[in-house]
Amino acid sequence: MKYYLKEDYAYEKHAGSKARLDAEKIMIEAEYHPFFQNNDSNSITLTENDVLVLQFPLLWHSLKVLILTKLLKKRKFKAYLLIHDIESLRNRSIKSFQDVKYAILNFLQNKTVLERVDGIIAHNDKMKDVLVQLGIPEKKIISLEIFDYLIPCYEVKKTYEKSTVLLAGNFDIKKAKYARQLPDNPKFSIYGINFEEDNLPQNVHYNGAFSPEELPYYLEGGFGLVWDGDSPYTCSGMFGEYLKMNNPHKASLYLASGFPIIVWRQSALSDFVTKNNCGILVDSLFEIAERLDSISNDEYEVLIRNSKKIGDNIRNGYYLKIALEKCEGKR
Repeated sequence: MKYYLKEDYAYEKHAGSKARLDAEKIMIEAEYHPFFQNNDSNSITLTENDVLVLQFPLLWHSLKVLILTKLLKKRKFKAYLLIHDIESLRNRSIKSFQDVKYAILNFLQNKTVLERVDGIIAHNDKMKDVLVQLGIPEKKIISLEIFDYLIPCYEVKKTYEKSTVLLAGNFDIKKAKYARQLPDNPKFSIYGINFEEDNLPQNVHYNGAFSPEELPYYLEGGFGLVWDGDSPYTCSGMFGEYLKMNNPHKASLYLASGFPIIVWRQSALSDFVTKNNCGILVDSLFEIAERLDSISNDEYEVLIRNSKKIGDNIRNGYYLKIALEKCEGKR
C-alpha cells in the first residue's frame, strides 16, 4: 500500500498550508492513503511492501519528530520525503551564540531525516545540488521542477493588462523590505497580509488579503512577480538569497491563474522560466518597465499561451504525480 503522513493545518489568509494540503489531495488522486502517526511507535503496522510519503519540515511537537526519526531508522517500508522548506539552508544569518546553537540543532535534525529516507523530492536541480554537497546521495533525489497549485472551478483568464505587475504574498518587513521601495513604473497590484496601505505611490494599488483558495479569482494584471529580500535592486538578504535554491509557491499561484511570471535572473526558477518560455528574467525591479515595453503583443501572446499550458499542469497536480512515479521507479 501507498501512504502519506496525515497532518493538521491552520487556516489563514496566506499560503502557509496550501502547498501541503494540495499535496495531500494530489497523493489521494495518485492512490495514496492517509496514515496517522501517534505517540506509540509499537502501533506502526507498515510492512516492507508499503510506502510512506512525509512532507518536510515535520510539523509536530519534538517528541513526535523523535518517534518518527527512530521509526525511519528501524523501518522496513519505503519512505519518501517531499521538501517544502529547509530552514537551515535559508537561515544562514548567524548573529549570536543562540543563532549558532539553533542552526546546528536544526541542521542535524534535517540531515538525520534526509539521510534516512529512500527518496527525496527537492524543489529543483539547484536545491538538489545543495543537498548533494551536504552528503545526500544524488541518486535518491528527484527534482519537482515547480509546485502544483490546485484551483477548484477554475475559469480561463480572458483579459490581461500587460503593463500591470501582480505581487502576492506575506509583506512582513523582515521578509519583504523591497516592497516598500517599488519603482515608479510600471503599475503594481498588491495582494496579501502585512502590507501598509498608507501613502502609497500612484502606481501601487493594494487590493487586500484573501485565502489561497480565493486569491486566484481576484488577480488582475499582466505578469506575476516573484521577488524577495531587502532590496528592489537585487534579491538580497536571507530570503532573497534563498531564491537561488527554492521554488516560491507564489510562482505556482500566478502560473496556475494563467499569468506569465517575472523572476530574478539568479533565482533557481529562472531555469524553469527559460525552458518553458513562460515569463521574463530581470536583475532588478527597475528593469521591469522597459522590459514590458519591449515585449510585442505577439510575444506576449506566446508567453500567455505557454503559461496557460504550464498552469493546466499545475492545477492538475502533474508535477508531484510525476515526481512520485520517479520515486517509485515507474519513470
